[in-house]
Amino acid sequence: MGRAEAITYSGPTYVAIRSDKHSSSTVSTHAVDFNQLATLNNFKEIMRDEGCLKPVVLISSDGEPDENPRYPKVISHEIHHFVKHDLDAIFIFTNAPGRSAFNRVERRIAPLSRELSGLILPHDSYGSHLDEQGRTKDHDLEKINFQKAGKVLAEVWDNMVIDGHDVVAEYVEPDDSSESFIPDLPSPQ
Repeated sequence: MGRAEAITYSGPTYVAIRSDKHSSSTVSTHAVDFNQLATLNNFKEIMRDEGCLKPVVLISSDGEPDENPRYPKVISHEIHHFVKHDLDAIFIFTNAPGRSAFNRVERRIAPLSRELSGLILPHDSYGSHLDEQGRTKDHDLEKINFQKAGKVLAEVWDNMVIDGHDVVAEYVEPDDSSESFIPDLPSPQ
């Protein structure tokens, strides 16, 4: 308490690599990612105390619909986290528009992007899923080609260290089951 050096933007980084075409970024996928973070050893020190999730959670969001703290689906998922993890408080905050330089996530994008310089991820590891016009003709082949590229990308990022902290990257299989779970918004009572 009271130590300025205790406040930092540094810490471990988690990257969930998903195909936006096959499983987009939603409040439900963010909830799955939050639960994944709570289980990772790299995040144990900053997220857990004596085996339990620390009682106060701060979430920085860009305010887009899948993260905006004013939307009922976001509120329902956060209430679910609050109850499930026996939290004392959850704070969700956003930066004002045009202030992306202060967004903690965007501060991680530069070093992650730098690692991709010169990296070529083939789109057809298992054969081309595209027709002559570049349109998808084989959706199953498209998914496994993306999976291969996603796993290569995860391997590159998983071997990184940013500010002395590990990066944990993993390819996440397309899965609609997270979309089927949207907690009910409790009544105000």
